[in-house]
Amino acid sequence: MRADAGYAEAVRFRFKHLFVDEAQDMNPLQYALFEEIRGGRPDVFVVGDPLQAIYGWNGADRMLFDTLPDALGHTTVLSLPNNYRCSPHIVHAARHVALQTGEAFEIEAVREDGPHIRIAGFDDEQEEADGIASLLWQYAPTAGAHPWQSCAVLVRTNTQLVAISKALTRAGIPIGSTRQPPEITAAIALAAQSTSRHGLTTWAADISNESTDEAERTVAEMVRQFVQQDTIGTVDGRAFSAWVAANATVSHPKAGVDLLSFHGAKGREWDCVVIAGAEVGLLPHGSATSTDQKREEVRLAYVAITRAAHQLFVTYARKRNTRNAGISPLLQDMPTSLDMPVAPMPTFSRLARRASNDPDLLDDLTTWRRHLARSLFQQPAGICSDEELKKLASAQPADREMTIDDLAAVMGKSMAQRIAPAVLPLFERHASRN
Repeated sequence: MRADAGYAEAVRFRFKHLFVDEAQDMNPLQYALFEEIRGGRPDVFVVGDPLQAIYGWNGADRMLFDTLPDALGHTTVLSLPNNYRCSPHIVHAARHVALQTGEAFEIEAVREDGPHIRIAGFDDEQEEADGIASLLWQYAPTAGAHPWQSCAVLVRTNTQLVAISKALTRAGIPIGSTRQPPEITAAIALAAQSTSRHGLTTWAADISNESTDEAERTVAEMVRQFVQQDTIGTVDGRAFSAWVAANATVSHPKAGVDLLSFHGAKGREWDCVVIAGAEVGLLPHGSATSTDQKREEVRLAYVAITRAAHQLFVTYARKRNTRNAGISPLLQDMPTSLDMPVAPMPTFSRLARRASNDPDLLDDLTTWRRHLARSLFQQPAGICSDEELKKLASAQPADREMTIDDLAAVMGKSMAQRIAPAVLPLFERHASRN
């Protein structure tokens, strides 16, 4: 446009009114294009949130947004301080985190209050992954007929998703679709560390010749395709990562828990969010060394927190990959938070098994299991096995009503908490018959 005045005028004639969304994420090249299209005209509408400026690593410059009113001249600035998505507990937590940028801002909750934020620490990343599955199962009974579609697990780095994905699968929790499986995402992140064509192709060749990891071998083949297609432009790990993002095939959404990075979650929302790996070294990330980078990490935490509308869980590992970790300094003093232990998923194979002497109650429990499994898009055995149902049916005390503690003695505390509202009335109804 700068080189061809006629072309520039044609573009400006076609686009008389400009609307720019997510303006806080503009990089200098995008800003230059915006100014060329604008051509000094005042008919511009710009929307942005300085607290959601999280793409500095990709060249975005938030100062371009901050200085827009002066650059445009004669502007009307409308502040939108009301948060209509998040419960007051979540808004208060987000405000606490955002204050660590050292900047002044306004954010107020509008909707009704919700449950307390819950913080849970675990010994290592594997226990954390299993704990996340337990937290989601505890939340599910409160979330209607299709609970998993309203849940997400958010992480700072994609490599964290591998253990979490496996833990959710073991626990019978369906996983929503992503641009690629966590194992593929982790392998792409490894390839993206290459700083040259030689480094990238060498990495791919080494993987093809030596690795037995299927995900890594898949990404190595993707690297080969990328190098063959891009013979003129920059060829390195970062360019490969951008190529993958541009050419990724997004599958149709599945009815499951979404697993995403903080960056990938931007612009979306869920009723229930788990922020995983909220710990030293990950949040803020260890690579953030400058003041600007550290402030961007604070804003990234703010974005992650405000993806949750109703329930927010925060988890961390005390040790990750043999290094000491612990709760993130950005989140450790969040208000209205509870640091509570998480009951593990029950290990059903350890439960003693005996045949039930109560076929009527067993029929009722079987019907309950079938309906619950259907609502969760699972097989009935994913809720509990036939033998476990028999164990449960035979646990009715002879001299008193069945209680949640009785359920816990058979099924484990975590399972008891989530099935009690539906199962205890079955025992009560059966006792009244007898």
